[in-house]
Amino acid sequence: MFKNFARQSLALELLKRHARISIVHRETAIPKQVLREAYRELHGRSPSPGALKYSTQGLTRNVRKRKAVTLFAVCFQTVESQSRADHIQKVIIAFDIFKMFCPDSRLDFSEAWVVARDLMVKQIEVVRCPYCESAVLINGGDDSKERCAVCNKAIES
Repeated sequence: MFKNFARQSLALELLKRHARISIVHRETAIPKQVLREAYRELHGRSPSPGALKYSTQGLTRNVRKRKAVTLFAVCFQTVESQSRADHIQKVIIAFDIFKMFCPDSRLDFSEAWVVARDLMVKQIEVVRCPYCESAVLINGGDDSKERCAVCNKAIES
């Protein structure tokens, strides 16, 4: 009984943050149709259609979005190092902290979930710029040089 309640509570927390139905289903194993109905009831409209972006690289095509993704990644790493919660709870906490810093950011929960997943599997990493100490997002499988968004110097990965 408590396990079912915990899954439903988690689903509600994710749906409140407009998480994609596929993510909520993956994290809770609640049927997608039930989740779609709950989303409609909660938000008064159907969930957004379309595919989930499956890589952080696709999320960081422009400078503004790259800065938002980098800030979320720093928030997630901080929560991860200081919390014993399970992975999805860490994503929720980090996303809420991120939204406190950047309430107008267009980075949504589903995109934040992708960033956290990529951090966990080490497809991306956050390093410090050796020149100005700012956080810089590095794509793990990419050999190209990243540039610091603050001082614009090339960063060796």
